[in-house]
Amino acid sequence: MKTKQILKILVFSCLSLIISKPCGAQEWMMRAHIVEKSAESPALGCFTPTFAGVHFRNDFGTKEMMFTNAEGMLALQKNRLLFSVTHYGYANYGELKLSVGYGRNFGDRFAMTARIFYLMAHARDYPARHSLCTDFAIACRASPKLLFDASVYNPFMMRYGIVGQDVIPLKFSIGCIYTPIRKLLLSLAMSKELPGGWVVDCRFTTQPVPPLILAVDCSNLRLGICVGWQFRRFLISAQATWHYRIAVSPEIGGFYFDAN
Repeated sequence: MKTKQILKILVFSCLSLIISKPCGAQEWMMRAHIVEKSAESPALGCFTPTFAGVHFRNDFGTKEMMFTNAEGMLALQKNRLLFSVTHYGYANYGELKLSVGYGRNFGDRFAMTARIFYLMAHARDYPARHSLCTDFAIACRASPKLLFDASVYNPFMMRYGIVGQDVIPLKFSIGCIYTPIRKLLLSLAMSKELPGGWVVDCRFTTQPVPPLILAVDCSNLRLGICVGWQFRRFLISAQATWHYRIAVSPEIGGFYFDAN
């Protein structure tokens, strides 16, 4: 075998390991968006294979406002098992949130999820406060290019401390995802927390080169830029969000998908 042919085989073998394309650009853009939004819209995750991942965020560059999250979804035919562990704050005070849930796909176009949350608020020199609440979500694939979702958090108006005086805020959201062409994904999400105002969030996602995913978030509260990297079954991302008139919140995360 000639030396030139050997070099070609080695080069293409290395490229196949570094830049793996197990599925199309549209599918990976959809997965990147879904895992980003799965904490608030878990029903979207029913349209992806089994996944697990972590996120780290530092709000406004202060150690007291650290966000750490680990979550995943296990696909068992049309059934889905959901879990997440989240902590916001730091050692002296903060809130720990644990959730487990169940979802199900009804055909290829409709999915529903239900989760129960355990909340523990802690502060140094004070007793911890324990709470419970739930959320429900649905998602509908109207066409191969259009996906709708809706969710509601704490619909039963449960209280902090279970029998306390303060009600855990009720939050609901609706959204849609549209892929007009192969390398472009558009999404719109509207959410409202009571008490509070509406938050309207738009996202533009593209994959100019197969391993690279770029996204821009724009809302009435913040502006964000996200860079993702697809490596075989892994998705790694880095994001910076600028909250208007406040500061920037950097974030990093990574997810593993069980199937191509």
